[in-house]
Amino acid sequence: MSMRIDNIRNLQASPLWRCLQVAFLFFVFQLFSVSSSWSADGDCLSLPKLKIVPGTVQKLAIQLKNSNEYTAFQADFYFPNGISPVKDASAGYTVSLSSRKADHSISANVVSDGGLRVAAYSMNNSSFTGNSGDLFYIDIVSESTYEGEGTIEVKDILFTRTSDRKEIAFDNTTCTVNTKESLKGDANQDGAVNVTDIVATVNFIMENPTGTFDFEAADVNEDGAVNVTDIVGMVNIIMSSGSRMEQQETMAVLKEYGFIFKGDR
Repeated sequence: MSMRIDNIRNLQASPLWRCLQVAFLFFVFQLFSVSSSWSADGDCLSLPKLKIVPGTVQKLAIQLKNSNEYTAFQADFYFPNGISPVKDASAGYTVSLSSRKADHSISANVVSDGGLRVAAYSMNNSSFTGNSGDLFYIDIVSESTYEGEGTIEVKDILFTRTSDRKEIAFDNTTCTVNTKESLKGDANQDGAVNVTDIVATVNFIMENPTGTFDFEAADVNEDGAVNVTDIVGMVNIIMSSGSRMEQQETMAVLKEYGFIFKGDR
């Protein structure tokens, strides 16, 4: 009897056990899915822009915005040269779920084309909680010599809807990582602070983001949120350093959005 227990313990400590866990996870995911893909109804994954500190381990946050309820997912991540996912002690990779999990399990493994496939599921068909915010995290590490800008790509994103266990295909998404400081107020990352950054920020606040959006740059007052006070901060930047034309364009756009200024009443 003791020999059997020792054999089980040895198996659980081996890389083979990790592979068996990953294989079982993907089997369960497929069990909860069907062969055809259905509309995501605007649901999507997104990754906030990440400033890389060379030579360090950092958490990459993956966010889910959803109107449907989901019980499982899988997605493939592709990292630029110089950045890689962190391996854990059991020869797997360090991934974790946020507080939006119920009784979900998560795991990750490298697939044949070099991507990191991350998958999560619930044996009880439980749904992830909430409708927005961080869903899970991947620990990544950069080389000490890493510099410049790169792109993390996320492809083949599939979610299993809780209500009918149908497979939902999400649009691919990307995340920009770099070692450069963001220009405060440059929400659309075009290298300048002007009225287009205000438009991009308003769209973000109204949950209708368009094009590239730099959350860190848009958070002008650095309170961890992007809201109307950051728009005021952008206006102050433009009014103090922008050209006369940029100032006039800014005032015109703000009036279109319903901002009222002294003298207009």
